[in-house]
Amino acid sequence: MSDIIDTVQLQETAESLVTLFEVILPSGTVAYFFDGLDDGTNNIYFPEKTITNSAYLLKEYIAIPIGIEGIESSSSGASNRPTLSLANIPILARSISNNSDGVDDEKDILDILNSEGIINNEDLLTSKVVIRRTLFGKTYTSTDSNPIAPPVEFPSQTYIIDRVAAENNIIVQFELANPMDVEGVLLPSRVVVGKYCPWRYQGHFIPNNAGVSSKDGGCTWAINSNGRFFDKEDNIITKNISSIPTYNASTANIARALAYKTKTTTNGHTEIWETIRAVPAESSNGQYNPRNSKAYWKRLDVCGKTLNSCKIRFQGNNSDASLNSVFALPFGGFPGAKQFK
Repeated sequence: MSDIIDTVQLQETAESLVTLFEVILPSGTVAYFFDGLDDGTNNIYFPEKTITNSAYLLKEYIAIPIGIEGIESSSSGASNRPTLSLANIPILARSISNNSDGVDDEKDILDILNSEGIINNEDLLTSKVVIRRTLFGKTYTSTDSNPIAPPVEFPSQTYIIDRVAAENNIIVQFELANPMDVEGVLLPSRVVVGKYCPWRYQGHFIPNNAGVSSKDGGCTWAINSNGRFFDKEDNIITKNISSIPTYNASTANIARALAYKTKTTTNGHTEIWETIRAVPAESSNGQYNPRNSKAYWKRLDVCGKTLNSCKIRFQGNNSDASLNSVFALPFGGFPGAKQFK
């Protein structure tokens, strides 16, 4: 980064500024473009921001007429709304000329549009646009080898395509919005509640047990070493989880009486179930599995969603002594937002 700063501080430089555009479509597909406005401009390559297998993978940016105006930074007032101008791709896709690098750009863009179901410019609304800037000398001309050094670039900016500002047969202009300025979006993307936790109970998978980690908001309550489990009123169900039998889906012809307890394990999390009516003898394996037969079972270990519920689970112990505040709480609420008198 320091060398690019040294370059732009020179009184005169032969390096040209290149603006790269990553358009993240509503489906998550990413289209890569750069402002190659001159006839015969070749595509260029630039590394991703994240490292993969000890290398920064190069992405091909297609040269098309594209540009952005109106980017501003202000500490007061409404956030600015830049204008993104580009060739009217849904209309011109079939006439985009291939460049000399041998890559069929026309087919690439048309394939993207067809696979995404984009038939007009309104279909691009809500797409995310990431703007990256670098010097031409920091780009690449091929993907012969992916660099091991991170990309050299100026700080990137992200906007949301909010509306079509103008269009004709040649060009289309989109009004971009700051991600925090889009209608209906809350900061920080969820409602601020002081008393209750909005996380999904046991919603975060345990990598060591399940081999996969969820990105959703959820706590990590699993098979605690103390074996303690609580109901939604924070009453102890058991201090020894091993005392509750595991539901065996491969065992048939077993009847279960009212208030019978069993446990299941899903993605590294233990779930405790209790019968709400007598369960008939199963005629096939797993016929009355607690996870699928809610007419016979209810979930006992439900979180109360309060700060106290979180404390007794993550900071308590089987001796019923005081809570140990050394352990951090995965509480998803905002206790500081609670009103005090």
